[in-house]
Amino acid sequence: TIGGQTRNHIARLDAATGSPDSFNPNANNTVLSIELQPDGKIVVGGSFFGANSIGGQTRNRIARLDPVTGIADPFDPNADSSVFAVRVQPDGRILAGGFFTSVGAQARNRIARLDAAGGLADPFDANADSFVLSIAVQADGKILSGGGFNTLAPNGGSTVTRNNIVRLETDGTLDRSLDISVLGGKVLAIAVQPDGKFVIGGQFTSVLDEPRSNIARLNTDGTLDVAFNPDANLIVHSIAVQPDGKILAGGDFTNIGGQPRNHIARLDAVTGAADTFDPNANSGIRSIAVQADGRVLASGLFTGIGGQTRNRIARLDPSTGSADSFDPNASSVVYSMGCRRTARY
Repeated sequence: TIGGQTRNHIARLDAATGSPDSFNPNANNTVLSIELQPDGKIVVGGSFFGANSIGGQTRNRIARLDPVTGIADPFDPNADSSVFAVRVQPDGRILAGGFFTSVGAQARNRIARLDAAGGLADPFDANADSFVLSIAVQADGKILSGGGFNTLAPNGGSTVTRNNIVRLETDGTLDRSLDISVLGGKVLAIAVQPDGKFVIGGQFTSVLDEPRSNIARLNTDGTLDVAFNPDANLIVHSIAVQPDGKILAGGDFTNIGGQPRNHIARLDAVTGAADTFDPNANSGIRSIAVQADGRVLASGLFTGIGGQTRNRIARLDPSTGSADSFDPNASSVVYSMGCRRTARY
């Protein structure tokens, strides 16, 4: 349940009250990623599958929903395993990452690009050897992908080593100018800044052979931004960049940016030091988004945040970190949020 209503795994909420509207796709299993298209349609990925699995249709782990009715449209990629990340490119094609080895009627290992109409996979075929958990698209169209992989064989080419993060050309071939080795775990989140630098979060201990605990920033040429070192003591699950350049991070950490911060913090754009924003969540954050008005949406496992009882989803004042009256009161973990936001994560 959410907002006092029965909604299975996905809901749309009133921006003022947090109450759900009539949109009710009724997914039969977990929804892990949500992305809004410019036309308002909603692309979702997750673990749902089988007959009548979402939007009144059989859709295996990825679907696109009508923004009014919640009914699944003809887009039907039919992934054979969980989809953890979906991203809509400016040209409308849809990138998907996850555990799958087949999607869009083609063999595709853990990452694919899908036609916007029916969901068929195009020739883009990065062929990762293990799971993909995060995808971001740069301004130049190149694609950053993170996860738990160690090798790829893009578009049928030779196998190359890329530890947990890779940048791909727009056609799916390897961008050989970027070779970042992230060791000690996996990359769960990628956020591209307006200046082209990108911040990565996850569970790792080093980047480019330099100690970095769970969060780091890379320059556009792939070198490490040595000044930025927030040093999170536990996993970073989500990252969002504010319009002023400050960086929001959420996860399982209790110390980041040189300060005690429970599960959510805002970091200086240059050094990564935590500022006074301190919502103090009592359990893990899984997703962060920034509204157009600057208020911060957070979701995850928590039952208290911003000085209030808030079950698994809350909206925070960008200055104080206090929770406002938005209170959907979700009955279980909220993994992903989709909103018209100023930052991607």
